[in-house]
Amino acid sequence: MEKIKNIRIVGKVVAEILKKLQKEAKVGVSGRDLEKMAEKMMAGNNVHSSSLGYQGFPAAICVSLNNQLTHGIPDDRLFQEGDLVSFDVACYRKDENGKTYHADAALTVIVGEGDEKKKDLLKVTRNSLHYAIQSIRPNITTTQEIGAILEKYVRSRGYYPIKEYGGHGIGESLHEEPFIPNYKTPNKGVIIREGMTICIEPLVQIGDGKITVSNDK
Repeated sequence: MEKIKNIRIVGKVVAEILKKLQKEAKVGVSGRDLEKMAEKMMAGNNVHSSSLGYQGFPAAICVSLNNQLTHGIPDDRLFQEGDLVSFDVACYRKDENGKTYHADAALTVIVGEGDEKKKDLLKVTRNSLHYAIQSIRPNITTTQEIGAILEKYVRSRGYYPIKEYGGHGIGESLHEEPFIPNYKTPNKGVIIREGMTICIEPLVQIGDGKITVSNDK
């Protein structure tokens, strides 16, 4: 299938960028530094940033630091020992007919050692993602069931899933239907059909599930 083939090509580039950023997220490095590294790799692999300019977003990747949940704008703050850094990389390529294909993934790391609470947060979030992926049965599982699996696991470990943001379909556009919730929704949502391409994005917090939008939006 042409769509899957092209998404896979972009997805491999996204994965390589995440590996690079994971390695380079060290004390004294900034979010802006990570963005420049990502841009260089995008250019070298003939892909483009999906986030730059998306709804006015001013950067090629998202970098969220410590209490920033998601969609942080890379800046010049230098990472410190124990910082929690998330980077969200979305790219697209065009085929010979000018059609665009997108891939999107994120990774959160601790700079240096970090404390046990942060390590456990990352472990629980990562496990919730794997459990959700393993649970999907094509043409049977619904988006509600994915959300229920994520929420049950996360809450059982003492953490809180975010309801305002979640996963989504992806392909010729960065964000497509269906919305993939991180909690059990009142309705059953959409059945995950064979051949669909989706992003599952567990967003998990210590404390409670409340969030606010920062001044830079």
